[in-house]
Amino acid sequence: NTPLVNSISYGDYEYSITDDYLDRCEVEFQKFGLSGHSILFASGDFGVGCANASQAPIWPTSSPYVTSVGGTQTPLGGTGEVGVTFSGGGFSNYFPQPSYQANAVAKFLATSTALPPAGTYNASGRAYPDISAYATNYQVVVRGKTTSVGGTSASTPTISAIVALLNDYRLSNGKSSLGFLNPLLYDAYASEPSAFYDVTSGSNPYATCKGFTATTGWDPITGVGTPNYAVLKKLVA
Repeated sequence: NTPLVNSISYGDYEYSITDDYLDRCEVEFQKFGLSGHSILFASGDFGVGCANASQAPIWPTSSPYVTSVGGTQTPLGGTGEVGVTFSGGGFSNYFPQPSYQANAVAKFLATSTALPPAGTYNASGRAYPDISAYATNYQVVVRGKTTSVGGTSASTPTISAIVALLNDYRLSNGKSSLGFLNPLLYDAYASEPSAFYDVTSGSNPYATCKGFTATTGWDPITGVGTPNYAVLKKLVA
């Protein structure tokens, strides 16, 4: 009776994890997804990351078998959504790019006019995040006082809650849980773009490393955008 949707905020630099451990966890992630469970990881709060003047991707959010969740915010004095500066995103240096996202990523790389220097990231790697949600100004109560918190550790459980609602709808109609989400997300974006609110502004630099810039379509700050529950509900029916 393990939860069908799992929101996780752990992350570490990909280069700090041994290959054996990465490979073993990938097997377990695949098994979990095939058994009808969804795993969502925060994309991190360090933008593209930076080590030795090159981008430093975060794992496990860089795994091709989990769903990576980035962050957005409302611009100061404005409306709508922009990619929040700290939203983790980029390309894995260990995992190759999965086929489910190849078209979306290729379009981004071909059309973006503000890419970081080519030698600072691995354009053929697994790209992340996959999707985003608001990541700032969450109100929580600590010791009786209300305070604001934020981060992709806030946007990830938000997306997870939406996935749980979609599962509930499916299960109540005699269908299975969604399980591994990523092929569904990218297929939904390709077939029905209105399933997501496209976020086209924002960038995610970190330290001395230039970040990516949000644009129309998938990007390494907000993924395919933020979810439109009403449309997604129809697509998973």
